[in-house]
Amino acid sequence: MKTSGLKLSTKFSLTIALILLFFCAILSLLFYYYMKDQVIGDAEEKTKIILAHTKAVGEYIRETLRPRMFNFLHQIESQEDFIVEAMSATYVTNEVMRRFNLQVSEYTYKRVADNPHNPKNKADTFHSRMIAFFKNNKDQKEWQEIIKSGNQKYLIRVEPVIGEKRCLRCHGNPSEAPKGLIKRYGAEGGFGYKIGEVVGVQSVAIPLDVALAGVEEAAIDAFIFGVSILFLLFIVLHGTFYRLVSNPLKQLSDVFKGVVDGTEYLGKKIQSDRSDEIGRLMASFNMMASHLSDVQEDLRKNIETLQSIFNGISDPLALVNPNCFVIMSNKAYREWISKGCPVVLDKMCHEIPHQKDSLCPACILEQVLIEKRAIYGDWKTQDGQHYSAHFYPIFGDSGEVSRVVHYVKNITERKMIEEQIMRTEKLAALGQLSAGIAHEVNNPLGGIRLCFNNLMTTEMDEETEKEHIDVINSGLDRIQNIVRLLLDFSKSSPLKISPCSINKVIENVLRLSEYLITKKEITLIKNLSNDIPDVMIDSNKMEQVFLNLIINAIQAMDGSPRVLTVESAINEGYCMVSVADTGKGIPEEAIPYIFDPFFTTKDVGEGTGLGLTVSRAIIEQHKGEIAVESYKNGTTFTVKLPMTQ
Repeated sequence: MKTSGLKLSTKFSLTIALILLFFCAILSLLFYYYMKDQVIGDAEEKTKIILAHTKAVGEYIRETLRPRMFNFLHQIESQEDFIVEAMSATYVTNEVMRRFNLQVSEYTYKRVADNPHNPKNKADTFHSRMIAFFKNNKDQKEWQEIIKSGNQKYLIRVEPVIGEKRCLRCHGNPSEAPKGLIKRYGAEGGFGYKIGEVVGVQSVAIPLDVALAGVEEAAIDAFIFGVSILFLLFIVLHGTFYRLVSNPLKQLSDVFKGVVDGTEYLGKKIQSDRSDEIGRLMASFNMMASHLSDVQEDLRKNIETLQSIFNGISDPLALVNPNCFVIMSNKAYREWISKGCPVVLDKMCHEIPHQKDSLCPACILEQVLIEKRAIYGDWKTQDGQHYSAHFYPIFGDSGEVSRVVHYVKNITERKMIEEQIMRTEKLAALGQLSAGIAHEVNNPLGGIRLCFNNLMTTEMDEETEKEHIDVINSGLDRIQNIVRLLLDFSKSSPLKISPCSINKVIENVLRLSEYLITKKEITLIKNLSNDIPDVMIDSNKMEQVFLNLIINAIQAMDGSPRVLTVESAINEGYCMVSVADTGKGIPEEAIPYIFDPFFTTKDVGEGTGLGLTVSRAIIEQHKGEIAVESYKNGTTFTVKLPMTQ
């Protein structure tokens, strides 16, 4: 039976009732078996009394009445020498018990033998078995058992009849038996007894059905009475428990339900003047309700504050589910949705149109779900705006991404500033190369001018003229290469990724800085690996990075030895380029700040403090890394670029 829908008072009362009912049933059974034992014990005592009575009658006849009757009959010289009605112990006891049964009919007495004088006293099957039992068990003086005969149960007690010397006159040799006995019963049965042998049995049977029925009725009456008392007790317990426990708990439950449904105030107090456990429970509830009410109010204020802060954030911010559905967003995010900005989510992922191989918020969100990590992406829209979108995963209990925080920022102004800074730094680098560039242009111009003067003022043969013209062309080619390198380096353009030879980029930068290296008497060591395939980079941007690193290295070497080492290699799928100098190194406390804007350890006029900042920004645009190692005898910058983008 399901009890989940029952009230607490009903459960309590039923539990108590079932326990008491169980004990009532146990007590009724105990009472029944006790009374049954009493009835059987009483029947046993009665059978003992009856058999003792019949035994006493038989003893009286054998010891007193029979001898006197023999003497009396001899004295009066009666023709009868044996009167059965007065001298046969079996006859007399059977007759006494027959008359006894007229008064008390439920008792059955029998004195029988397998070979009696009187055929009426012939043993039936049961008594024959008992005679055989006592013959086989001579030490057994009695046998008692409850047997079933027909539809009734009886308690029967059986005792053996043992042959004695005084019995042999009537049951020994027929020739010596009284003539009256022979005349009445004949000489065939009842003779041949021996002293000490079992010759028959006497039994008393008492029916038990009536007595046991009374016991069963009494036990049932006791059980019914107990159940009636239990029913009344159940009603009293149910009512008492409902008034003392269930009703107060129902009040608490109604208040809780009202709070959940919104119909009750959380701070509502329940009035109670009780000082018991229920009263203390209600007092505790009132304290808890008051505390929760205060907490709820504080929480409401905090939510309002957080909502104000959330909506006050000028950049779009939203919480989305894995299907790109916006669960919660601030005011800026909703405004961008209304404007149709492509970097915010306003549809399900499969509903957002985007070109293949182009970045979109849905693509980044899908990547977050797969990689289970925070991911950000920058891209430029068709209207020339630059955006940065950040996706931060929130994990559920199963470890899967259940929510994603989407933060978007318009970085167009920042990009313009960065490009301006890059152009400024590029121009600063060109300024530091100006002396070398002037030298590189002035030397060929001097030779060209000298050759032109010779051609105009001096007569020479055709071969000499050709030599002068070759010198002029060589000088012009040199000037043209220098100008081309300067134009390529100084031009401003967006990031354009294409396959390029990293060694060629390094060679171009070294050609631009050749004058500075020679002027400061620096030994140049180049270890450029020929096994490096083309790398996906923007060659113009990377020239700016390597030129900045080389100029820094040149400026760092004031003493001796002055060695500039430039190396390139492949390591685990990455292109590695290192620029090392033998300068005095970077102070250890300054290393954490060298990539910060406008931070510099150079003298005034030697740098802007933006070179490494711009270099790191360019490298990160290429999904690469830059690292620095500095000691007292030199510094090494290592650029790590992926082979593919």
